[in-house]
Amino acid sequence: MFMNIQAQLLPHKHIRFSESLIGLAGFVRQLLKKPHTIDEIWEILNRNDSGWLYRPSFEQVVIAVVILFALGQIQETDNQQLWVI
Repeated sequence: MFMNIQAQLLPHKHIRFSESLIGLAGFVRQLLKKPHTIDEIWEILNRNDSGWLYRPSFEQVVIAVVILFALGQIQETDNQQLWVI
């Protein structure tokens, strides 16, 4: 599925905050108070009780994690888990 990253990066009149990549990145950052793998993050986000209004694709979760890496908000542990700096 092709996704226009620029159009989904920030919320605007056609993209709700819960569907924006910045919003998703903020929620993922909250989930990383304890270390998780990318697969665990995706599983949490796709549960009905995740607390997030929108079910993102795996591609969107990966991009949200990349955004957090680029902003220096998270890093990877030795056993390939992600956590907040």
